Amino acid sequence: MSAKKLYVLVPFLVAAAILTAPVGAQSCVDEVQPESCVTCHDDAGAAHQASYDELYQDGVIQVTDLAYAFSAPDTSTVTFTLTKKGVPIDARDVESLAIYFVPYTGTSFQFEPAAERLSLKGTLTYDGAGGCTSTKSGTLDVTAVDGLIVVYGRDESVGRLPARVYQNRYPFAAVLETGGGVNYVSAANNAGCVKCHTDPYLKHGYIYAQVDRDAASDFYTCKACHLDNGEGGHYEWQLLVDDPVLAAAFLAGEAELTPEQEAKYAYETSLMNDVHMSHAMEFPYPQSMANCVTCHEGKLDTVLSDNHFNVKTCKSCHPVTGSEEHGTTELALRTLLSSPMHDDMDLETEDCAMCHSVEGDMGPVFKDIHTGYDTMIYAAADLKYSDAVIVTIDNASVADNKLTIQFSATEATDLPGIDVADIVPTMMVGLYGWDTKDFIVGPHERDADRVRYLEAEVGIPDAGHPRMTTVSASGGSWEVTADLSMWADLIDNGSVKRVEIAVMPELTDGAGVTFALDAPNRTFDLGANAFDDGYFNPIVDVEKCHTCHEALATNYHSPDRGGSIVTCRMCHITKSGGSHLEMQSRSIDSYVHAIHAGQAFDIGDVNFADPVEALHYEHHIGFPYPTHGITNCESCHNPGTYNVPDQSKSLPGLLSGSDSLEGWDRNIGDVPVYITGPASRACGACHRAELINEDEASKLVSFNQHTKTGGYLIEGGDDSTTVLDEVIDYIMALFK
Repeated sequence: MSAKKLYVLVPFLVAAAILTAPVGAQSCVDEVQPESCVTCHDDAGAAHQASYDELYQDGVIQVTDLAYAFSAPDTSTVTFTLTKKGVPIDARDVESLAIYFVPYTGTSFQFEPAAERLSLKGTLTYDGAGGCTSTKSGTLDVTAVDGLIVVYGRDESVGRLPARVYQNRYPFAAVLETGGGVNYVSAANNAGCVKCHTDPYLKHGYIYAQVDRDAASDFYTCKACHLDNGEGGHYEWQLLVDDPVLAAAFLAGEAELTPEQEAKYAYETSLMNDVHMSHAMEFPYPQSMANCVTCHEGKLDTVLSDNHFNVKTCKSCHPVTGSEEHGTTELALRTLLSSPMHDDMDLETEDCAMCHSVEGDMGPVFKDIHTGYDTMIYAAADLKYSDAVIVTIDNASVADNKLTIQFSATEATDLPGIDVADIVPTMMVGLYGWDTKDFIVGPHERDADRVRYLEAEVGIPDAGHPRMTTVSASGGSWEVTADLSMWADLIDNGSVKRVEIAVMPELTDGAGVTFALDAPNRTFDLGANAFDDGYFNPIVDVEKCHTCHEALATNYHSPDRGGSIVTCRMCHITKSGGSHLEMQSRSIDSYVHAIHAGQAFDIGDVNFADPVEALHYEHHIGFPYPTHGITNCESCHNPGTYNVPDQSKSLPGLLSGSDSLEGWDRNIGDVPVYITGPASRACGACHRAELINEDEASKLVSFNQHTKTGGYLIEGGDDSTTVLDEVIDYIMALFK
């Protein structure tokens, strides 16, 4: 059948489906019809990914035959060949091109005395066959000077993101060593940047951190601008964590720094400073900065050597004093350094190594203070707790709506001081509805007495939970019974055929650190009385989450929730609105899309009349997705799993209403709680987040109307739970 014929038939198919729906539906279902999004947007996700794949194309424009010559008295000539898709092009025709020289002292990239970067880009000429020449007068002869000549640029930009990032199709770069060459080896890895950012990694969206995929060239191009003795200008980075009030006034142009303040916050433009400060102080870095191995894998001995234990290194990540009012004192140096020993020290001039070294023998050395690994995640170098301690769901059986579950924990690697018997597990059971991937009964939901439906800490037999009973708990093995009788009617009529079983294993050391363990899950078929491990395959690869977060939930929940997106889904169900995210669902698809699109949590708690709170909000919504494009669906998803969801396999959901704001008369008005379909909930989450961030009231209304026209958008009113139940019953009956 042609697409045109299918499009014409859709209204009739929808009408027929409604006519065959159950009789006696409540009044709200008069407005409900199945989503027709797939009719026009069948390949929308693929189109998003394709648009991203057009960006940052590696090697399309190539710079070859890079050479340098000097003519007395003061003329530098740089020659190179430029091709695009193998065809010679004129360097004057590309959108942006830069040529810089930076000297290398044997240890640092810097000018002596300190000077600004040296541009060798002058008059460009072209020979018609790919040969490009840049001629510039008034320069020094760098032929015999150890250093780098760096050529880089971009072509066909499609936009620019906040935080100084260009989106372009064709970046390019080349490097030429001068003099005796450069023996520099970076203490960081380009591969660490690629984990969160583009591949290839591109600073500012177009400056290669690695040229020609050669690891020996890591960060060579960056050195052309990030001089080791350059004068840093982003004072706001340290101010954001040390003096947020001054930061807000400074960024608003309402305050200037005094000479004393400029001296206090002065820093050099080394890569260490710029990367550490921006990630620790400006960007919402998605893991602990103490996890040095993310960027410095294989090189920790270098970066944690005693010669790097100095104030410059410490200040690149830590505020000095912090702000007690704004909660930035916990990791401030003045808080962390023990008193009274350090109280009178001038942190700007103190030589930490006098005490903190093997020779000093008065304090711990640098690698003992910072192991390079997040101690919540790693038990030892290259050994995660989630690989050392394994929890498994071993057996399950059901009789008379009583589900009995056995699970256990083992130590795959023997760890001193760790005993699996000390694990305090929380058991969760969720009831899948109508053969979908969603839960009609979420374990985290509450009954009339405010007790979680099917979630409980496993412990002594008489814990008092009305539906979850611990049968035994000893030596790292547990047995639990979950009473499903409350939902016997759903089980009997086939609305519920399967349940998901999950365990959150909490293991804490004597210092109160909870280790990041995987929370296992398995699907159980109630009718077959057996596990159904192939029932639901997540469309997201959890290992892709780990590339940025290192271990799920360690910096935004509790560490016992990692390792499985399905376990996340057991709390993040479609039936709840986004409690921390206005106008979104708590469903994992809505939540994660909105978060990664930059929507801020708890906007109703922000006092926009407070310059600091308003600044932090603006910073948050302005940060671009770290792969430099939110349409990079495959940064999380498995290939081909990001098109319009199948509404027969996903339940309708609840969207929270808008928050009441303090200190900001925004354009978006009161938006009620809505019940909507899977496509509106999941795909719409990104679009709503963007419109919320931009305060586009009219576009938000139009978008909501669009989703309503192609499906349903029902006001929840005073009893949204009842309305949602009616919509679920009505819609899912169409697919039996």
